[in-house]
Amino acid sequence: MKKFALMLACGMIFASAAIAQDSKSIYGEAQKAYNGYFLKAQSGNLDDDAAMCLQNSYDLYTQALACDTIFETNKDGSPKLDKKTGKPKFKTKVSGDVIKAFETMAAQNDFLIVGEYYRAKEDYHNAALAYGRNSALLQSKYAHNVPDSVLSESLFLQGFSNYFDKDYKNCFINMVKAKELGYTANGINQFIDDAPNQIIQKYVNESDFAGANEALDHMLAAVPSNANLYTLKARVVEFEKGFEAAIPNYEACLAKDPNNAFANYCMGVGYTELVNKAIMNSKAITDAALAKEIAPLLGNPIKYLGKAIELNNNISPEMLEDAQKKLNILNQYNALVQ
Repeated sequence: MKKFALMLACGMIFASAAIAQDSKSIYGEAQKAYNGYFLKAQSGNLDDDAAMCLQNSYDLYTQALACDTIFETNKDGSPKLDKKTGKPKFKTKVSGDVIKAFETMAAQNDFLIVGEYYRAKEDYHNAALAYGRNSALLQSKYAHNVPDSVLSESLFLQGFSNYFDKDYKNCFINMVKAKELGYTANGINQFIDDAPNQIIQKYVNESDFAGANEALDHMLAAVPSNANLYTLKARVVEFEKGFEAAIPNYEACLAKDPNNAFANYCMGVGYTELVNKAIMNSKAITDAALAKEIAPLLGNPIKYLGKAIELNNNISPEMLEDAQKKLNILNQYNALVQ
């Protein structure tokens, strides 16, 4: 039994030594990779190889940090415990240097520079990855005293690249985060409005309603305060099952945000279609008789279309014109009932 314990102890010592050596070796490779980026960036000759060197250096630094912790052991192979905390004691070899490297990357905006490089080439996929790494670094413990304006711009650029990479889910999430931090430039509201629409239109065109709901749930989990997403969930239900099945979803959206013009518009249009069906099925001979017959159906579309027109905060000019035309016709029928 003692011999077995001794073998275990020796095994742990050799393993720790190997890990220590690995972290140093990996750290050395990370430094080489970073220098491959930095020298070209400094000389203004940034290219694909240099941009890849920066990414590789980050990955290697991360690997070095992950395997750098070496737990101390007693002679019998059991872990040494810190007398104050009671937790296993450990040593590190390169962690301090890795942390400084990450701090340098954040302070010098290295991934922002690479993001700009890729964006200029219209390589939006790699631009989004670079801006994303920059945003992550700015929000990490390695960045210090980062103004909201700096982080919000990085998130906007990440979302911008997501949009043109057709990654609309992450475009929406990053744009909303940027706006919450105070970013208002470069048509950010248009991106926020359009990105979810792009997603839903794609899924609806393919009749993939499960995919649409999954995408919406992903966005709602990240941005639960956005009322438009609840409207789009209602729209998905309407496309799949019809307006009447979607009414509870629209009502839930409006309970969350009564002043959402788009939700009011959708409700107004849906209820107008119910009026139109009643008109098509009516056997009334005169307009007055028809108006009396459909009178119980007029209240809802008039209310919701009127509210959408009054608010006019997130609907297109075409929607506004359509709402006004429908409302005028409904009001004509309503006047015949009075």
